[in-house]
Amino acid sequence: MSERLFVKRLTDFSCEYQGPFVTKIHVFDDILSTNAAVHELARKGAGEGTVVIAQTQRKGRGRFDRVWQSPKGGVYLSLLLRPKAPPEKASLLGFVAALAVTYTIRSFNLPARIKWPNDVLVHVKKIAGILLESETDHTHVSYVIVGIGVNLNTDLALLPKDVRMNATSLHKEHGAPIEYEEFLTTFFHQFDRFYQLFIAGCFDQIIDLWKQDNDTLGKNVRVQTTNGVLQGTAVDVDESGFLLLKTHEGKVVRVTSGDCTVIDAS
Repeated sequence: MSERLFVKRLTDFSCEYQGPFVTKIHVFDDILSTNAAVHELARKGAGEGTVVIAQTQRKGRGRFDRVWQSPKGGVYLSLLLRPKAPPEKASLLGFVAALAVTYTIRSFNLPARIKWPNDVLVHVKKIAGILLESETDHTHVSYVIVGIGVNLNTDLALLPKDVRMNATSLHKEHGAPIEYEEFLTTFFHQFDRFYQLFIAGCFDQIIDLWKQDNDTLGKNVRVQTTNGVLQGTAVDVDESGFLLLKTHEGKVVRVTSGDCTVIDAS
């Protein structure tokens, strides 16, 4: 696993971002998993704002430990956070990341929307995914890792058939390649913007912003969870960002995690 620099020197790239969030960026040509690398750094005491970026991942992970396909051309990064916030609010960092990705993609004049819990779509096709992993107890958040994968200039033909049927990329939607460093710099600014709301305890504002950009609430959905499949109407999210699903029997179920598929717009 060899560390490498992009076209510009890593120190030059780091200095382009002037916000308070990013403190150190580790850039790799190839890595097993950016999330796994940040876990290792966190356990060694790395500070908040540590970022790991890779050109490719050999064992990138999605929800339920599924493989996140990571060919060249995509953005694969993980952020280390050490927020002083109640553990029950840590899940809202998925909303923070989804909003940051959404606003970054919109800066390229693309109509990005968010599907619960934190997938980002363009024209109903997945363009980015987010994975949260954390070390917490009942009273304290030790750290949270936000893993992000974005189909930037990804050659969709390199993705498995079942994945590419429901996927798109910024290159495809924009009609031209997207400059990698421009995307990253914009993303870091957007992430810092929404993360500062989180640090300030503006949790309701984060949820309200997410609701404005979501593509899930009010729709008939099917959610695959670790305990089975739930189906009904996505009526709301609670104060932790968990989905409130009204089943066909009229019962409202709180769903903490899962893969959500919109069945129709009813």
